[in-house]
Amino acid sequence: MSRSAIASAVALVALASWSLAGAASQTAPSHAASHATVQGLTLETTGVCHDGSLSTAQHSKGACSGHGGVKTWFGTAPKDATARCKDGTFSKSTSSKGACSSHGGVAFDLKHKA
Repeated sequence: MSRSAIASAVALVALASWSLAGAASQTAPSHAASHATVQGLTLETTGVCHDGSLSTAQHSKGACSGHGGVKTWFGTAPKDATARCKDGTFSKSTSSKGACSSHGGVAFDLKHKA
């Protein structure tokens, strides 16, 4: 099994474990995030490279080629995401109040009316 296949399997197991732990209101990135605010984050940002640059690639494979590889991968917003948090994760909170409270706050409100 290749390293990327192993990494993908580990990420899936971590995501499944995280979901089962009752954290349904937040969407975890496939690689562990430090919950630090991502400087320059946009709605299109899908990952952070090891050199600190941001990626908008649709897939993690090769996303940060020439930038030291992928440090943190968020991917694209899930269909039911309601907010993008300042640390890059997505929230599925049904209320804008408290969404992203453990993730640096809301960077982009995707569904809620102000």
